[in-house]
Amino acid sequence: MSREEIGKTGDISSMDEDDVLRIMKMRIVESYRWKLDIIKPISKELEISEEQLEEILIKRLDMASLEALHPRYESSKHYCIKEKLHSDLRLCWLCDVMNILSEEESEEIKNKIAAEILTKGKSYQEAMEDGRKDLLEYLMR
Repeated sequence: MSREEIGKTGDISSMDEDDVLRIMKMRIVESYRWKLDIIKPISKELEISEEQLEEILIKRLDMASLEALHPRYESSKHYCIKEKLHSDLRLCWLCDVMNILSEEESEEIKNKIAAEILTKGKSYQEAMEDGRKDLLEYLMR
């Protein structure tokens, strides 16, 4: 059943279980916070329309997974930023390959930069450039 059909009927008693489940899922993914926090940024990142992403989520996730996705997405931001920083600052070489930095030092650097992005609103690019300077200073000591 399409969005238009669901909107026109208004009577869920005549719908089958799959249609009702679809309506319930659509209510979740079309909510304001979902649009702002998940749908817009991920669809932009994947270079697809918001409607396409909604369809993917509705098709691939059950209700429990949909309901749990928003808090998991929010809590994963710090982790994802740190992983990106690990790669962009070449910490994989400095820490993992050359052993110039310890794992703890690498974590400290990533946590500091991630905090600037998430709590101080610094752009990723700006925080990474500042982090690169700090990293170089740290290595020169």
